[in-house]
Amino acid sequence: MNQTNTLTATPWNGITKFLFRYFFVFCALSIFPAIGNILFTIVSKLLNLLFDSEITYHPSGSGDTLYDYYKLIFSLTTALAAACLWSLIDRKNKEYKLILYWQETYVRYYLGMFMLVYGFSKVIKTQFTYPSLTSLMLPLGNKTPMGLAWTFMGFSDTYTIFSGLCEVIGGLLLMYRKTRTLGAIVCFGVMLNVFLINMSYDVPVKLFSFQLMLLAAFLIGLDYKRLLNVFIFNKPVGTQLNRQPFKSKKANLITQIVKGVAIIAASGFMIYNGLRSQKMEYGDACPKPAMYGIYEAEDFIMNNDTLPPTLTDTNRWKNIVFEKGDGVNIFKMNSSNWGHLLRYRAETDTLKKEISFFSYSDSTEVGRLKYYKTDSIHYTFEGIFKNDTIKLNTRRSDEKDFPLISKGFNWVNEYPDNR
Repeated sequence: MNQTNTLTATPWNGITKFLFRYFFVFCALSIFPAIGNILFTIVSKLLNLLFDSEITYHPSGSGDTLYDYYKLIFSLTTALAAACLWSLIDRKNKEYKLILYWQETYVRYYLGMFMLVYGFSKVIKTQFTYPSLTSLMLPLGNKTPMGLAWTFMGFSDTYTIFSGLCEVIGGLLLMYRKTRTLGAIVCFGVMLNVFLINMSYDVPVKLFSFQLMLLAAFLIGLDYKRLLNVFIFNKPVGTQLNRQPFKSKKANLITQIVKGVAIIAASGFMIYNGLRSQKMEYGDACPKPAMYGIYEAEDFIMNNDTLPPTLTDTNRWKNIVFEKGDGVNIFKMNSSNWGHLLRYRAETDTLKKEISFFSYSDSTEVGRLKYYKTDSIHYTFEGIFKNDTIKLNTRRSDEKDFPLISKGFNWVNEYPDNR
């Protein structure tokens, strides 16, 4: 195997060897899922038995659960113990250039893959979709930090797509050794921004975003001497030696062709899947349902009693919001955040002018309302909802009635408008 390493041409010193051993084991536990997950599952079960504790994994969409922090501590301490033991056993080895070569290769593809996945989800805008009608209606102070970040990102196609393109470019540059360092620099800058957003807006991907940033820093560190000579010491540097996995030129050529085809196929699948997802229920490109919009109740009659719009009323409806897809949210007079909303699935029969409401939990029908249009913006709904007879006269609006949406982008602004 024709292997050369641009990091060193001399034996490594003791500190370098120990740091390599430590980081190698840490990577094995962190980014080789089979190894880390199996070992930590065994350890967590033993700890649960010994200390009558509860260290269990529960899928929740969060990457910052208590389980994840326990696993991080396990990886850090195990890597330290393994590095110390490795140093005692393996004193004769002067360097680990071959192992480093394959570690670097795996890290490049691992980091590059996630950069492409996250990047394409921003370029095609499936990670951050346009603010929903319900999100626009909720008071700013009642949003969570993460909800504010999602609204901020989803509002701007320009910024979101630009962020995604940076991730895609960084990921593609990592796929080839000659552009590895440039790709690592791009990825580090991008992931530093992502990590700071996660920390600033309490997005529960803090650990994973920091891990990806650390991997980018590792790849940059492989060429730290050359980078210091170019950017700091103003010294000339030689060309980076070409490292190939095989001796045979034919084998290396086949490897490059296969890799190129795999990158194109993977990128094509991500683009196709993203475009398909964008046109489904909640993407920006999905069609709006027939009753899409916000319907503000100007009058509300329940069981023949007209209920006044008292802010503390827990029975009177304030708004019905039909979102993209089949979601419908009902605001009561006291609704001020997501937890106060009544959330259902709606099916609209445009021929019968009838809407059926279904529970998300067990799909049972909870109500059925007839609707008719009285003028261009006024609608009346009446029928049975949870065994109550209701009727409401409403005024329709949508996202265009919010300054956040209607303001838009303007090249010329005579005065700032920062309401």
